[in-house]
Amino acid sequence: MSFLTSAVFGQFVGRDHLSVSLFYMQKEELDSAQKYIDLAANEEEFKGSAKMWYYRGFIYKDIYKVKEKDDKQSPARLEAIEAFRIMLPLDAEKSEFTESAGKILKYLASTMYNDAVRSLNPEHYKLAISNFDQYKSTMLMVEPGMDVKTQDVKFKLALASMLNRPAETEAGMDSAQTYQVKKLYLEILELDPDNPGANYNLATLYYNEAADIINHMDYDMDIQKLNEVQDYCIEIFLKGLPYMKKAYELNYKRKETLIGLSNIYYGLNDIEKSEQYKKELEELEKE
Repeated sequence: MSFLTSAVFGQFVGRDHLSVSLFYMQKEELDSAQKYIDLAANEEEFKGSAKMWYYRGFIYKDIYKVKEKDDKQSPARLEAIEAFRIMLPLDAEKSEFTESAGKILKYLASTMYNDAVRSLNPEHYKLAISNFDQYKSTMLMVEPGMDVKTQDVKFKLALASMLNRPAETEAGMDSAQTYQVKKLYLEILELDPDNPGANYNLATLYYNEAADIINHMDYDMDIQKLNEVQDYCIEIFLKGLPYMKKAYELNYKRKETLIGLSNIYYGLNDIEKSEQYKKELEELEKE
């Protein structure tokens, strides 16, 4: 147990709820420690006490570690983080409470991040998003100037890749899934415009969307409707083109990018440019 928990005890135990809670905490009787620290948290005497909020966070951190470590939605973990959030501005002197709280918050944030990564699957990805957001907000409590962009991009790429997997199967993705994945790639590109994977995958999504419409088009429809559908497909191809060109400039997956550019220009009826990239691909394959 840390020096903070052992230094507060003298020969006698105080009768207030905070003192009783610390007595039980030292004995590692967490249920009783929780009971009395909750009582203290609701008393006017302690609402502005950095010490009380520190120990509330400490006790709930221990409850998480002992009882809820495998619970990716642990209520105790959230209670601990909230207690430290209240405590930090109350500790005006930035005492040992702030230093210790910072270390505990970093630990709790790391568990949030790990749980977010472990939840990156079709069934639990919303929980992954929630835990990742909590990870960021917790880390920013400790280091307000921290640049979370790199972690943000890394997480969103992993999430988009997971959600994009149905597109690689015969089942494909429905419009809602396609929209969700596109949104993620656009968010990534706001943070990192030169991210090669996001550029390539977003362009591929646009291309596949237009190609799917063309492949399922009813050519018996009237000419006006046919023209409207073709114009719509051209709009989609044009949306994807800048991202595929960017992936090409970044020398990302050269072969796949050349195929993508050739196909997009073919869809735009620009046969000359389509052939240009096709020839470049053929030269590449000779190497």
